[in-house]
Amino acid sequence: MEKKLKSIACDPMCGFMVRSHDEEELIEMAIAHGNKKHPEWKMTEDQVRSMIKPAE
Repeated sequence: MEKKLKSIACDPMCGFMVRSHDEEELIEMAIAHGNKKHPEWKMTEDQVRSMIKPAE
């Protein structure tokens, strides 16, 4: 079964966006980005998971 491509995008002013077939990889990359560029946000895994959308 083929996994669907998914994405997570940061605030448009930031411009960060990542795509993957692996949700866990998306979450790890988004949290790493947030910790590096937006440490004041302190996003949880559940918050990041809610940001996942099908990639266009």
